[in-house]
Amino acid sequence: MSNNKVLRPSHLVSQYKQGQRDFQETKLYQANFQKVNLNRINLSRAVLQQGNFRQGTLIGANLRESDLEKCDFSHAQLVEATLSQANLSRAILLQADLSGAILSGTVLKRANLSCACLIGSSLIFAQLFKANLTGADLTGATLTHAMLSKANLSGAVLRRCIISDANLKGANLKQANLVRAHIGRSNLQEANLSGANLSFADLRGCNLKGANLSGANLEGVNLTAADLTLANLSEANLRGADLSKANLERANLTLANLEGCNLLGANLCDADLSRANLHQAGLLLTYLVGTKLKKANLNQANLIGAILNENNLISASLEETIMPNGSRGKMIS
Repeated sequence: MSNNKVLRPSHLVSQYKQGQRDFQETKLYQANFQKVNLNRINLSRAVLQQGNFRQGTLIGANLRESDLEKCDFSHAQLVEATLSQANLSRAILLQADLSGAILSGTVLKRANLSCACLIGSSLIFAQLFKANLTGADLTGATLTHAMLSKANLSGAVLRRCIISDANLKGANLKQANLVRAHIGRSNLQEANLSGANLSFADLRGCNLKGANLSGANLEGVNLTAADLTLANLSEANLRGADLSKANLERANLTLANLEGCNLLGANLCDADLSRANLHQAGLLLTYLVGTKLKKANLNQANLIGAILNENNLISASLEETIMPNGSRGKMIS
């Protein structure tokens, strides 16, 4: 059924209660459906701008390609709803339940998804520019190719998320939970990841230029071939991380924990590793020209083939360290 006409909300609810479910292309401006049950309804390609769906129940609803700009879905139930390619710009989805929802290609620019539940949802190619996702739960969600530049994801849960090839430039991920997330090849330039938990996440080939990772937990993370130029990793935990072939030129790694990490062929030119812990780290063929290693712990580290000046190692701890020429080092004062 294609209505393609303006319909009174009361008329729609009445027809719904009589068993009608197909209301595609319906036009309902500023309609009030607060606390209304509209499970399995078909409102695809409908015009519903500024509608009130607060605390509504729309489980399994079809809202594909609908115009939902500035709609209020606060506390609404949208479990397994289809919202692909819908327009939800500036919509309010505060604490809404979108578990398993399909939001592929959906426009969510400046939308408020604070504390929303998006567990297992699909946000492939979704547009979330400057969206508010603070405290949202995106566990297991798919955000491949999503546009999240300048989005606010502080305190969000993104455990085991797939965010590969996404644009997160300038995004706020402060204290977010990204444990075992797949973020390969994404753009995180100038993103704020301070205090975030990225343990065992996949960040291969990511652009992290100028990103703030201070105090972040990066234990076991894969940063192979990542670009961390000018990144702030001060006091970050990188224990057992893979940084092979990563670019850390001019990065700040003061007081960082790099114990047992792999820095094979990494570029640490002019980086600051003062007081950093590099115990048992692998620095084979690493470029260390101009690197500051003042009071760094390089005990039992492997520096075979590393390119550096001897002055770099002044006051560094080198007990049982394997030097570039294969000799065993000791404290240089």
